[in-house]
Amino acid sequence: MKTPIKALLEASLLCDVAEP
Repeated sequence: MKTPIKALLEASLLCDVAEP
């Protein structure tokens, strides 16, 4: 998690996986 952008991208991926 070097940049906030990376954190947002990871969060989006997690949300996509959690909510198909």
